[in-house]
Amino acid sequence: MRKAVTIAAAFGLSFVMITGCGKGENKHTYRDAGIEALNTGDYEGAVTAFDQAIEKSKGLVGAFDIDVLKYRAEAEYLLKDYQAAADTYSALIQVDKELPEYYNLRCQARALTGDYTGAMEDYKRSAELDTDKNAPGRLQALLAAGSAMEAQGAKDEAMALYEAANSEGIQNAELFNRMGLCKFEEKDYDAAISYYSQGLTMEDASSVPELMYNQAVAYEYKGEFTKARELMEQYLSAAGNDEEAERELEFLKTR
Repeated sequence: MRKAVTIAAAFGLSFVMITGCGKGENKHTYRDAGIEALNTGDYEGAVTAFDQAIEKSKGLVGAFDIDVLKYRAEAEYLLKDYQAAADTYSALIQVDKELPEYYNLRCQARALTGDYTGAMEDYKRSAELDTDKNAPGRLQALLAAGSAMEAQGAKDEAMALYEAANSEGIQNAELFNRMGLCKFEEKDYDAAISYYSQGLTMEDASSVPELMYNQAVAYEYKGEFTKARELMEQYLSAAGNDEEAERELEFLKTR
C-alpha cells in the first residue's frame, strides 16, 4: 500500500505562504490563471499561479495537485528552467506513478541541464515501462538521450540507440539526420548519404533544413563535387542566406 504523500514532502521543502489573496480566490482560480498565462506565453506568471494553486490545495496529493504539477513542469520547461522542470517531473514520479511519459519528459529536461547520465537512465527506464512503445514524448526522449551519449563521446552507443528505435518503426527527419551524422563521423559517407536521403523523404523534412546541407558535404568528402555543388545550390535556394554554405559552394565551384 502506497503511503500518502504531500507536495512539500515530495519536493523535500515547504512552500512559501502567499499572502494578499482576495476573497473567493481558490485553488481552481489560480490553476485557471496559470493555464491562461501559459497559453499566452507568460511562463513565469504561470509558474507563480500554479504554485499558488498548490499552496491553496493544502492537503494530501490528489488528482488536482497532479494536474497542476503537470502544467507547472510544462511552464518551467518553456521558461527554460530545465532543472526546475526535472525536479517537478521527479515529484510527479514520486506522488503519482512511474509513467513512461514522466521519464521521457524528465529525460529531455535533464539532457538540457547537462545531466547526460540522468537523461540516459530516464530513457532506459521509460523504454522498460513503455511496453506498447508509444508513450508521449518517446521520440523527443530518444533524441535527447542520443544527444547525451554523443556529448559524452559515445557515438557508437548513440548510433545503436538510433538504429534500435528505427527498427521499431520510429522514423523522423531529425533521427535520420543524427544517424547520418554518426556515420559521417565514421567516414562511412555512403551510409551517411543514405540516411540523409531517407530523412529528406520524411513529412517533417522541412523542419531539418541541414539534411540537404549535410548530404552535400558528404558527397564532397566522397569526391563527387558536381553532385555536392548541385545539392548545395538546392540547399541555398531553399534556406536563403547562409554564409557558411555560400563559402562551401564557392569552394565546390573550383573543383
